[in-house]
Amino acid sequence: MNLLGKLFIVMIFIGSIMVASFSVVIYATHTNWRAKYNEAHAAEQTTQQRLRDLETQRASMEAALTLEIRNQASRNVALFQRVNQLTQDLGAARVEVAALMAEDERRRAEVAVANAQTGLLREELEEVSARLRESQIAWVEMSTELVRKMDEAHGLSIRLTDYQTIAANLAEEFRNAMEVLRRFGLQPDPALYPTTPPAGVRGLITETRPGGWVEISIGSDSGIARGHQLDVVRHRDGRSVLVAKIEIFDHPAADRASARVMEGFQWGIPQRGDEVMYIEISGLSPVVH
Repeated sequence: MNLLGKLFIVMIFIGSIMVASFSVVIYATHTNWRAKYNEAHAAEQTTQQRLRDLETQRASMEAALTLEIRNQASRNVALFQRVNQLTQDLGAARVEVAALMAEDERRRAEVAVANAQTGLLREELEEVSARLRESQIAWVEMSTELVRKMDEAHGLSIRLTDYQTIAANLAEEFRNAMEVLRRFGLQPDPALYPTTPPAGVRGLITETRPGGWVEISIGSDSGIARGHQLDVVRHRDGRSVLVAKIEIFDHPAADRASARVMEGFQWGIPQRGDEVMYIEISGLSPVVH
């Protein structure tokens, strides 16, 4: 039984109660039956009119209910379709979630592999960095050594220039000496003149030692040999004075030689900075103590 039927029964029941109520009232009064009849008839008419109104309301309500039922049915169909669509969407979403989870697992595996490769690359980078630091240290050492070698080469170049100058001077002195020997008919053999150094040779005393030993700044490159005798001259107050006479005792080096003051030929104490040369004694004044 639907809602309209139930409503109709209720309305009939209410109408029956009202009719019964009117009947009871009529039976109870027993007076003025005509008036009562008229009242009852009027009440019946009113009740019937009320019933008709109720019937009209019922029909209207049934129509509205039918329309609502139809609308609800349409909404139910739409809702069912929506549920079906959502069910399909849920299935698709589950499939997509499963695919995403599989993709996530794959990405996680790739990340793990990438992390492992990164660790290996980091180790390789640390090894390369260590080799790079070693190479940088070696490069600095090589650069330092190169600078030192360049300094040595520069020093050697300067010495070579000096030696070339000395060689040119010696060549010139040699030509001059040979010309002198030729003019005076002398032999160019140093063994024949053991105490005579090359003409024009000059140097300085660079060091003095006890016992009359001195170190001079000229050697074999200047033609100095063992047995040569040189004069020590000090320049003071605009004049030159003879200090002593020295003799080369040891074999000289290229640019220095050791000598000793000759006994009987010392008029002062040789000092560092005094000049050594081979000169005639005449015209020089001995050092006065």
